[in-house]
Amino acid sequence: MSEFQERHEVAKFIGSPPGYVGHEEGGQLTKKLRQCPNAVVLFDEVDKAHPDVLTIMLQLFDEGRLTDGKGKTIDCKDAIFIMTSNVASDEIAQHALQLRQEAAEMSKKRIAENLDDVQMSSKITISKQFKEKVIRPILKAHFRRDEFLGRINEIVYFLPFCHSELIQLVNKELNFWAKKAKARHNITLLWDREVMDVLADGYNLHYGARSIKHEVERRVVNQLAAAHEQDLLPPGCTLRLAVEGSRAQPLRGPDDTSAGTQTPKAPTLRLEIVDKDSTARRLDIQAPLHPENIAHFL
Repeated sequence: MSEFQERHEVAKFIGSPPGYVGHEEGGQLTKKLRQCPNAVVLFDEVDKAHPDVLTIMLQLFDEGRLTDGKGKTIDCKDAIFIMTSNVASDEIAQHALQLRQEAAEMSKKRIAENLDDVQMSSKITISKQFKEKVIRPILKAHFRRDEFLGRINEIVYFLPFCHSELIQLVNKELNFWAKKAKARHNITLLWDREVMDVLADGYNLHYGARSIKHEVERRVVNQLAAAHEQDLLPPGCTLRLAVEGSRAQPLRGPDDTSAGTQTPKAPTLRLEIVDKDSTARRLDIQAPLHPENIAHFL
């Protein structure tokens, strides 16, 4: 919907009126709905659209019909319309983190009391009071129309990922690149749970699942590409991702000022090539040249 930020771009939806260029082509939405009246239509990031575009949707959501630029009415009562928006995402994320923290504390109490419903702590829901007192005013301030919000049958809230969900996302990304490495270069890529934990730590609350994708590309795929460019990967080899450094942070008191105590470095990932006898040796991947040294190299 970021392509509909101007007032005149309403014509993209329903088509240009008679006498204007493109009148015979019809609108992007009306033409598709005429071909498939029982479609599922997604309006992605609807908060970026011009308010006049939302005016077009009032009749669409209320009566299930839409009139195009040619004056023809399209009946789409059997269609399902889904809108996505990032409005109030920060408020929802902070509220969900608070709920998860409270759920974790309740889980500890259940474990201490040997109760059987420990798994219930992972299921959190947003209260009706939070929706009405926090979310509703933000939506109303942005869309500025109660009649538009009143035509939405259901609002689904997407909460930040918990750790188990992040592990699934990391595993999915690693499997994607492992299949690509196998198909293109006949290289087998292996990893253990600790690798997934390290990559899951790269999750950014504001960027969602994209941050996991970027973390895998930055810390895993870049190493694979560099090793391939430096001819370190023989055809048909087996690679293993390993963690260098510990994720555990030692606990220190405020008065602990011993000279030998240092803050541990963040764990890094390294590539190891697994030989036929199951022994692993680390790949010596050369770091890319720093920009200020390229001139000396050339």
